[in-house]
Amino acid sequence: MTLINANRVNFKNFKKESYNEKFIIFLFSFLPISLMLGNSAVNSNILIIDLFFLLTCCRQKQWSWIKNKYFYFFMFIWIYLVINSIISENLFEGFDFVRKEIIYPQKDSAIRSVGFIRFVIFLFAVQYFFFNSKKIFDQIFLYWSIIIFVVLIDVIFERIFGFNLLGFESPSSIRIVSFFKDELVVGGFILGFSFLISGYLFKLIKNDTVKKIFPSIFFCLSIICIYLSGERSNFIKALIIFSIILLLIKDAYFHIKKKYIFLFIIIGATLPTLLYEEVYSRYIKTFKRIQLYDQGSVYERFGHIRHFAHYNTAWKIFKDYPIFGVGNLKFRHICHNKKYLNTKILYTYERCSNHPHQVHLEILSEQGIIGYLIIIFTVFSILFNSFKIYRKTGDLIHLSSILFILTFFIPLLPTGSFFSTFNGTIFWINFSFVHAFLNKPND
Repeated sequence: MTLINANRVNFKNFKKESYNEKFIIFLFSFLPISLMLGNSAVNSNILIIDLFFLLTCCRQKQWSWIKNKYFYFFMFIWIYLVINSIISENLFEGFDFVRKEIIYPQKDSAIRSVGFIRFVIFLFAVQYFFFNSKKIFDQIFLYWSIIIFVVLIDVIFERIFGFNLLGFESPSSIRIVSFFKDELVVGGFILGFSFLISGYLFKLIKNDTVKKIFPSIFFCLSIICIYLSGERSNFIKALIIFSIILLLIKDAYFHIKKKYIFLFIIIGATLPTLLYEEVYSRYIKTFKRIQLYDQGSVYERFGHIRHFAHYNTAWKIFKDYPIFGVGNLKFRHICHNKKYLNTKILYTYERCSNHPHQVHLEILSEQGIIGYLIIIFTVFSILFNSFKIYRKTGDLIHLSSILFILTFFIPLLPTGSFFSTFNGTIFWINFSFVHAFLNKPND
């Protein structure tokens, strides 16, 4: 009787663990889809992951991650963001004529800063769930592979037919919208996931789990689709990541030789440029316009570029508030001040945006030099230590995540917001892998 009861208990525990595994797999597998659905969906997804992680820690009494030195670094960043949002420049409430609502900069800033804690917990949740179970790791990457592959096909479909598989049409003739309905972010989305997945698929080849042809196709399609998306900055980043991976990866991983991979990419980028006026205009004409302004002052050379107005405004805000900045989420409000008007810049009247479109200038203008040094030191300290681990293991997923973070911080290239939901989530997914590999169990 005792043995039967013990078996029943073990069976119940087995079923419970099985359900837990399936729930974890679902939550992480749903992340790419939640990014397509919008901010509410992805924030809810991350919060549920965080809560489930904390409940798991309570149940299993696993709190060793709190003793991790980087946990204290990130908690310090979080506390700084919250305090800085409260004590920073106290802007007057006003009326947003676009959203047709009263705005409260101080309140919005504090809410976003408090919400940053979700990424800190998520960082350690990834390490705990992904690397404690190979089954969970493999299942999540399998579902991610399927989802991103469908998006790649959708991008090609939309470039050919002018609408995506669900009938969505882009608000811009030169950009692709894909499954994001009216948000022109599919290039950044592909960039955030495709090289991680490529690294995983190439690793599978080593064990003869899949044929070499599919990872090679996936790898090449990723950069071609980012090019087709019309997102120039993300294409430059993708080209850097692609080139470094191609140089470092062994020939044995590929179905064809590397020189043919390069040739395939060149053809894949050249054909759409010749066939579609929109692609030609987006890339070739843009570079020609830049060449026309290759002399004169900085304003004469770059003043015709739309994002330069954001850069210039953010830099001036930083110079006005160099120590602590203006606080999280406040660039969009203080940029309206007439003192930031610069008639030497073509788009000076469009200088306001939700963020400055450059991660360094965003952090400097909103968090000041103190916040900038804290954040950059923490991120690059982890990157440096993580890279030392990569040199020993040569893990391709690890390499992809490191390269993504490095390209995210390339100066001058336009970027999404470091603190926003969409770009922040993609950043922290990749950075979570960079961090997790520091303490990854040996296979």
